[in-house]
Amino acid sequence: MLLEIVSSALMGGIALYAQTKKSGATNDSAKLNKIFSLTGLNIRDGDKTYTAHLVKKVNHAWGTEYRYRIPLGRSFEDYQAKLNHIQDGLNNRKTTLQFTWSDVTALDRARPLLPQIKELLTKKKAARKEVELSYDGLLKVKVYNTPMPTLVSYDTPPLTRSWSVPVGQIREGNAVIQHDFEQVPHMVVGGATRYGKSNFLNMVITTLLAQQPEHVRFTLVDLKGGVEFAGYRDIRQVAHYAEEPEEAEAALLAVVEEMRAKQQTFKQRGVKNVQEAKDPIRHFVIVDEVGELNPDEAVTKEERALKERCQTYMSQIARLGAGLGYRQILATQYPTGDVIPRQCKQNSDAKLCFRVQTATASRVVLDETGAELLPEIRGRAIYQTADKRQIVQTPFIDTQAIQRLVKPHIAIKQRKEQNDAGHNQQSRTAGANPPQPGQIRFFE
Repeated sequence: MLLEIVSSALMGGIALYAQTKKSGATNDSAKLNKIFSLTGLNIRDGDKTYTAHLVKKVNHAWGTEYRYRIPLGRSFEDYQAKLNHIQDGLNNRKTTLQFTWSDVTALDRARPLLPQIKELLTKKKAARKEVELSYDGLLKVKVYNTPMPTLVSYDTPPLTRSWSVPVGQIREGNAVIQHDFEQVPHMVVGGATRYGKSNFLNMVITTLLAQQPEHVRFTLVDLKGGVEFAGYRDIRQVAHYAEEPEEAEAALLAVVEEMRAKQQTFKQRGVKNVQEAKDPIRHFVIVDEVGELNPDEAVTKEERALKERCQTYMSQIARLGAGLGYRQILATQYPTGDVIPRQCKQNSDAKLCFRVQTATASRVVLDETGAELLPEIRGRAIYQTADKRQIVQTPFIDTQAIQRLVKPHIAIKQRKEQNDAGHNQQSRTAGANPPQPGQIRFFE
């Protein structure tokens, strides 16, 4: 009887706390104003002090959004630079217990309440608030009650036959958003090494293979010596493959020539694009470490001329390729200066930037700061399109999943023999022991 009274009292206390939170009696607006003041974001003009003015507060299931009118003399970047101060200030307490009314109603009154309450306390104790800032004429401060997961596993894509790939899980509703290359054909990807850039490129390739095996074509340029793309070299969907700048020039030129030929065909048919032509083929040109094609880093005149030609070809693909069925993804882990050709950036409405070291590097990819403030979490990135900017946790695809999705598409390539006798002998040997279903055989 005593246990039931204690349990009921505890449950009532939690319910009261949750109801208080639900009513909005406790919020972080006062803390935010204090943080703005203490971090020097207020503006003094003579004997007057101008502060960020709270215009609206909106409660959501995931947390709270505060909208401020910032004082004259302050920019969004001033607040963005203080993001870590704002987030740490809101979490300046020993523990954070965020109960909601749904937590209370989910307790089972038919079962002992103390174990359930203990489990709930353990689950809620370590919750840490995270903050996102954005600006659209008002400063938007989104305060999330729980942190974004640090790992999102890759799920084998459904056979949708679409040109969409998963970008990452967002905070609102824990939804995984998609990028549709049919709507936004070109993309720039940046980020320091080991933060998830290469994982994302692998995920794009394997997802497209799984969804569009008969219609996707690839030109893969891996300027890190084949470290990332070597496993795709022998799949039948790869039209061109390169590991060195000289090979990249040949591959990119071949794509431009194919593109020009298709352009002439469309012109003769009187159609404007692949949609009107009912052409199902989409050719993805993916360049990993595009910085290796930066002419400013060339040592000789010949090398500079070669890299300038490569940049010209990539710019032509970016300008003219979308309507012809060509999609270009340029990736770099050293986003400095003009490492990404300007016309490629201007024609790439999608940008994905993982953590970088400096605000300058963030501007190279996003044209804005912010990626340098991302936490040191692999897979955490900013996904930006013409009308949207979101922080995402990109899915992690492991080697086993890649191999499983790629294996059915590997073409068996037999080298040309030097004499007919040797060729016939090898053919007889291959015929005597044909590969079994699912088995891949390479000839030396």
